[in-house]
Amino acid sequence: MVPLSPEQQFTTPQCEDCHCVRDTGAIPTRKANLTLEIVNIHFLPAFNNLNSPQSLEFITTLERELEALCKEADPQTFKKVQVIKLTQGSVVAESVVEYIYPNNETQIQFVNTQLDGVLRDILNNTSNLNKISQAFNNSEVQLNGLTFQTPEITNITDLEHYVNCSQFANYTADIVSGQWQCAGPCKTNPDYCHQHGECHNDILGPTCRCYKSSLEQFYGPQCDLFRRGPGFYGVLFGSLTAALLLLIIIVIAVIVKKKHMGIWKIDNSYHRRRSAFEEDFFDFSVTGDHNLGFAASSTSINFDNQMQVTTKHPEVWNINP
Repeated sequence: MVPLSPEQQFTTPQCEDCHCVRDTGAIPTRKANLTLEIVNIHFLPAFNNLNSPQSLEFITTLERELEALCKEADPQTFKKVQVIKLTQGSVVAESVVEYIYPNNETQIQFVNTQLDGVLRDILNNTSNLNKISQAFNNSEVQLNGLTFQTPEITNITDLEHYVNCSQFANYTADIVSGQWQCAGPCKTNPDYCHQHGECHNDILGPTCRCYKSSLEQFYGPQCDLFRRGPGFYGVLFGSLTAALLLLIIIVIAVIVKKKHMGIWKIDNSYHRRRSAFEEDFFDFSVTGDHNLGFAASSTSINFDNQMQVTTKHPEVWNINP
């Protein structure tokens, strides 16, 4: 991922946790005074006037070569290089190199403590000086001096006066992970949407995207209102209908079962009584007299054809003692 330039870091029209908007032109820069001597070039009187055509041509060529080398030292914070004076001694060019203080504590410390050494090594490199020499017809080029001015920004907190979150409603500036950020209400107040929606910081203020489903729905500016979704009532009425249908089936099954059991018991009892009666009164498998508790005397009747018929008259016994 390509890192943001200092200007991009502080210009974000819409964001969740915005980089702070600041006037980068008002923030002090890290400056270095650079002096180069271009040998074997005759100093022209016109060089005393930096706006003369001869001076402008010389300065444009030198600044182009110096810009490439100075930017190499720190591409993210390099701002510009400017020739401020031309003097005699062949031609001695005095220049000022500027680096921006980024919205990052680590980069600020690099600019203040390490940039000096990195840039010095680049300008003392023979191959780099030869590039400048070639631009001036192979004239010899020497580095006469490189001095960084005292830093005006020592750490990230020194940028507080240049931080501005006013273009974002209800945003406050805060240092997060070593850089200034405009923190919106979604961050300073995590419960802004009552945990029933997603909070989004906007230029005009926070907005909530409420959670919705077929069963339940949250709504309102801060998702603080609740209502049942159409799916909930569908499930509810469906469940009640299924329960009622099941109850009806159970009742019908119980009634049918009881009716069947009653018919079976009546039919079974009738058959048992009938079977007992037949066994007692119609069982001829055993021979002998069956007086069923009665004692009888025999009476013989003689017919003319000499057939003798004997009858028995019942005699009641007193079974009581």
